Amino acid sequence: MRNLQRFLFLIVNSLFVIKYTIRLGYNPIVFTCLYCLFVLLVWWLLSKKDHYPKIVESKFLYFSVLSLLFIGIILLYCFIDPLKLQIDRWSAIRNFIQNLFNGVYPYAARTHLGGYGSPFPVWQLFHIPFYLLGNVGFGMAFSIALLCIFMVWYFDSYHQAVCYIILLSISPAFWYEVAVRSDLIYNFILCFIAIAAVYKKQLTIQHRTLGLGVLCGLFLSTRLSVLIPFSVFLFPDFLRSNLKQKILFVAITFITFLITFLPFLFWDFKALLFFEYSPVLLQTRQGVPLAIIILLALVLFFSMRWKNDFKLCSSYISIIFIVFISITFLDRMINDSFENNLFSSYYDITYFNMSLPFILFAITNRDMSETHVSKNPNLYSKP
Repeated sequence: MRNLQRFLFLIVNSLFVIKYTIRLGYNPIVFTCLYCLFVLLVWWLLSKKDHYPKIVESKFLYFSVLSLLFIGIILLYCFIDPLKLQIDRWSAIRNFIQNLFNGVYPYAARTHLGGYGSPFPVWQLFHIPFYLLGNVGFGMAFSIALLCIFMVWYFDSYHQAVCYIILLSISPAFWYEVAVRSDLIYNFILCFIAIAAVYKKQLTIQHRTLGLGVLCGLFLSTRLSVLIPFSVFLFPDFLRSNLKQKILFVAITFITFLITFLPFLFWDFKALLFFEYSPVLLQTRQGVPLAIIILLALVLFFSMRWKNDFKLCSSYISIIFIVFISITFLDRMINDSFENNLFSSYYDITYFNMSLPFILFAITNRDMSETHVSKNPNLYSKP
């Protein structure tokens, strides 16, 4: 499984190397091979921690890597004009909040490219502090800072934490998200943090029905695709719960999700539910029937197999994301008679980035025993 996750890491990042070296007029094969060799070298160096423990385990290396990471983010924000980008995820959020503050129905906001935003209310409102600071892209910096703090807390090891951050830092997929001010990857970084925190704190539906229901409802009100990691993670625990706990958990999740939409339902019911480009329709029309059927089968299958091994759980989540997106793209290619290839603007390969936070954890956590995290070996295992 570890080698599979390394392979998926290379596949996801190589997609970006290939796509943008082609656009720049360079040979994609040469640059992809060079990138893969570079990653293999980094993996080899990180695996040799026993030869230089004082360096790898030190806070100095960790904060040095973090400093370089944030300098890179700041430089990209300073030198790239977002209005010249052909990616409008950032303006979908900014213009939503701008409309909200001006008393205009937020989901009627057009992006700088003329499109409409699809994120659900909680994700839009999450960015209000960053909008007030002058740049909704600061949501990325905030999420990465939270991730860095969380990694040290979760692993209780600077070595494990710095490995995760280094792998993130050498991911072209990540830097692409930073450059175009996309919010997709850090939506799933925060999702990963929430799930990992629940795992480490040993929170279960049986004992934290209300809290986990609210948590799931709030994350569901960011993007529907967060259902995948939460379902894989919580389904074994859900089956173990009694009928009352199951009903209560589902009800709290749904009510929390619904409450986040109520202001917009009362504001303009028809625009939210029946407008062609409403967020509900934009998100629910993703995927094709075959892909959705396979998705459900994979979620059910893998949720019953990770058996209290969170590294394995993360691996399965990443596999499901990649399989689902691949099938969706392949179906579209077949229907279009392969008129457009995967590296054309017709396909948004950033959707593969939803898997990246989980892939990084599965790779980083390769030598770490989970027993110190969960004292109950049957906590999330198959009932």
